[in-house]
Amino acid sequence: MRVIEAIRAELEPLNAEIKKALRPSEEAFRKFVANQLYIVPHDLKALSAAMAKAREGDEYRFVKMLIDGDYQALQYLLELAEEVGIPFSWESVDPSAVAYTHFLSWLALHGTMGDLAVAMTVNLPVWGENCLTLAKWARDRGYKRLRFLEMFAGPYAELENLAEGIAARYLDWGRYKFVARAIQRYELDFWRAISSF
Repeated sequence: MRVIEAIRAELEPLNAEIKKALRPSEEAFRKFVANQLYIVPHDLKALSAAMAKAREGDEYRFVKMLIDGDYQALQYLLELAEEVGIPFSWESVDPSAVAYTHFLSWLALHGTMGDLAVAMTVNLPVWGENCLTLAKWARDRGYKRLRFLEMFAGPYAELENLAEGIAARYLDWGRYKFVARAIQRYELDFWRAISSF
């Protein structure tokens, strides 16, 4: 069994919780946008810092794909925030909702390229699925600028193929299981925070 596949199998119960944690509502949608205005710029900076650790061609390619994706996501997020009428505000940032981006910064500073590969590819499909659920809810209520939510639908085949090779190169099951469990726990915290659990 491949590294990413094996770790995903262990995370199935936690990932199921993440999918159930989203409870779409106008309040949740606005909290989503408000906290993403904090998260996305910080994710982009963390990934840019992680590029310094790249040593092999596939590592440069992997991190560049993530950076390019987050840069585009930031443009789409600003479109959505304008439509919803939400400017960035420190008062709107919920520490429980933004712990994910702080962990990504920790990975950029203290993690291996294998840790980053595992974390990102374990996380993205689950994040993307919830984003699509929220996009459908928003579209049904007349919102138009939903490219930020829709861009995470995947597929992630190229990214995952790169990640698998990188994960194998730095293989450390104990670290990988911790990193994957932690980032998905922070993902759960995000959806619970915006859904007012």
